[in-house]
Amino acid sequence: NESAPEVELILSSGSSSPITENAGSSLTLIASINQVSDEDISVVIATSGTATEGTDYSSISDVTISAGDMSTTATFTPIDDSIYEGDETATVSIDSVSGSDATTDGTQSVTITITENESAPTLTLTSSASSVAENGSALTLTATLSTATSEDVTVSLAVSGTATSGTDYTALSDMTITSGQTTTTASFTPGDDNVYEGDETAIIDVDSVSGGSAIESGTQQLTLTISDNESAPTVTLTSSASSVSEDGSALTLTATLTNATTADVTITLSAGGTATEGTDYANLSDITVTAGDTTGTTSLTPTDDSTFEGDETITVDIDT
Repeated sequence: NESAPEVELILSSGSSSPITENAGSSLTLIASINQVSDEDISVVIATSGTATEGTDYSSISDVTISAGDMSTTATFTPIDDSIYEGDETATVSIDSVSGSDATTDGTQSVTITITENESAPTLTLTSSASSVAENGSALTLTATLSTATSEDVTVSLAVSGTATSGTDYTALSDMTITSGQTTTTASFTPGDDNVYEGDETAIIDVDSVSGGSAIESGTQQLTLTISDNESAPTVTLTSSASSVSEDGSALTLTATLTNATTADVTITLSAGGTATEGTDYANLSDITVTAGDTTGTTSLTPTDDSTFEGDETITVDIDT
């Protein structure tokens, strides 16, 4: 005249949730029945939740309530690791029961919170050196987490400074630290050219950090100097001829740089000699060598008149 036994799953009175990952102790789960049975009752345990059985807590075996007993126990033991995962939950439930026509008393499950004992990771950014020659080898940038995390961490970089990304150095991509790892690297590769620019700086900032609850450790910024391997340009001045008739065609004066530079170069000329500027020849203009070029020109144009003056000389100097 008795009904079939019903199985219930609870935490023992001495166990409570949450439990810290590194508690060094276990919780006790009790599977009990509401009346004694003359047969063994097998209880199949299932787990779910954000915590992983066998990784975040020890595997939980199925249990058996022996004939004549009213309960049995299972142990829930968190596993300590060095990876930041945040708080996680484990749901332990009765998947099925068998023996003595037993059933479950409704949906039987216990949810346990495992509290993280690692701090959320912080990120730092370093470089293998603070300067590199324009024609030198790449520098290594390293992003480092204070502790590993269970998710990939993406580090977005922002650049500024006098050096130009994609021209003076290869453009930088986002950096990814794979879950379970603490570091990743990227290359800072200078670009060699034949243009004088002087030393330039590339300022690299951590723009954002995402994934695994990671955050930037304060302000992470690198200032890298790219040293120019070209010498500062020097200027020479030449003429298309050393003499011209008073009624002849203009001569061409050419200013030549030893190598190109990133700025316009202005060459101011001064004139002397027995000929008079503005009378015996047109006023001389300054010469501009455009950025990226190596030469610029101006004209020396003689002025024809009806007065005998004899041969005259013009001395053209680079003034500035």
